[in-house]
Amino acid sequence: MREPIDFSGRVVMIGCGSIGQVVLPLLRNHLALGSDALQVLSADERGRGIAQACGARFVHCHLKPGNYHRQLSRYLTAGDLMLNLSVDVSSLDLVEWCAEHGVLYVDTSIEPWPGVFNNPMLTLRERTNFITRERMLRLGRKLGPSSTTAVVDHGANPGLVSHFVKRALLDLRDALLPAREDPGERQAWAALSRDLGVQLIQVSERDTQAAERPKRPGEFVNTWSIDGFVDELMQPAELSLGTVEPGRPGGAYWHRDGCGSVYLRRPGGGTYGRSWLPSLGGFQGLLMTHDEVFSIADYLSQRSARGFEYRPTVMFVYHPCDDAMLSALELEGRGWVMQPVQRVLAKDIVTGMDELGVLLAGHERNAYWYGSQLTIEEARRHVPHANATSLQVAAGALAAAVWAVRHPACGVREADELDFRECLAVAAPYLGPVVGAYTDWTPLQGRGELFEEDLDADRPWQLKNVRARQWRA
Repeated sequence: MREPIDFSGRVVMIGCGSIGQVVLPLLRNHLALGSDALQVLSADERGRGIAQACGARFVHCHLKPGNYHRQLSRYLTAGDLMLNLSVDVSSLDLVEWCAEHGVLYVDTSIEPWPGVFNNPMLTLRERTNFITRERMLRLGRKLGPSSTTAVVDHGANPGLVSHFVKRALLDLRDALLPAREDPGERQAWAALSRDLGVQLIQVSERDTQAAERPKRPGEFVNTWSIDGFVDELMQPAELSLGTVEPGRPGGAYWHRDGCGSVYLRRPGGGTYGRSWLPSLGGFQGLLMTHDEVFSIADYLSQRSARGFEYRPTVMFVYHPCDDAMLSALELEGRGWVMQPVQRVLAKDIVTGMDELGVLLAGHERNAYWYGSQLTIEEARRHVPHANATSLQVAAGALAAAVWAVRHPACGVREADELDFRECLAVAAPYLGPVVGAYTDWTPLQGRGELFEEDLDADRPWQLKNVRARQWRA
């Protein structure tokens, strides 16, 4: 691991939940901070003991639309770094405040104020990640490319998976187009993906972590923020459609004409897709909304006056830990009324790993998966109270923080716009084995033999083959 880089400002962390409590013990490995330069602002008491053990000042502080200007001005000045690891605090407002005050900014997801993702008074489209991300991009254009750096959406996914995509593209290039030079700008990455024949990119994740005590009825169990996970379960499923698709499928709606991205009239927690990973092979997961399904597709798209000349289909297929999957099924059965008991797994985990990567498919070698296989044992070697999921997200946040300190005047940036080698160099020590694997698996395997399904055997990586159950208008 490299020597920590000097940082003369303060780091103020917003929130201290499952991710923040893992970031705190690792932060000084990467940033050389003064003894009193680390502070935590939290709306509740979670993490107070860990924060104090890490030499951080812990302040009980609930940021709201009416008080965040006043509160932030008490703890942050120009040259400091805000590390926003909270939920229900508007990333948009915090980014704008930081830009106005010369404060660096990093978050792991773009969050609104409460009352958006689960608000029945809003339209489906108003509750989508596409809308929250578009507002952030619009703010970035307003602030300009030389404003104080704000790295948004940079945890594990979204975040590190965008860097996995670039590494996977280079591995495929070495196998299929060995004379091709390294891409530089966005257009060269898009041309490489097109020339390799990549039709589909899945963010493919399977969490097998398990505790000795299984989930009980009326209990919601997860390996990371339950509030954040439930928000995603209840949001409409979203994905980007590529040029391999014949058109918009039934039950899907364009966010706007020509954008290439759709949302469904059904929640991510009730929508399923098929994917593959090295340890277990094919699996079925939830087809959930995440900002990387837009950012990766946009970054690798080629346009002309007629529209998209090339665009990969991009989606997130997620099988959480078995207890979390059961919790999601129970939540849907309860009419989305939250279970009265919640439990985040950490010290009680006895086995398993979080296998998180990207599956690039449709090319000459069929499909290639690249990503992290982080076991609970390896995660605890770095931080005893961590689990594999929280450490992967923390690794992405640390990489973004280091990048922001090194590049302090680059405006609002997503992961796809950062140097993937620089970011992976920071994150890789915390990711366990990072592997690449080819497979001859397709989502057609086992389909149409036992059951009659509407499949396209000539184009196996089309969305109609990937989705595990049909959705309808």
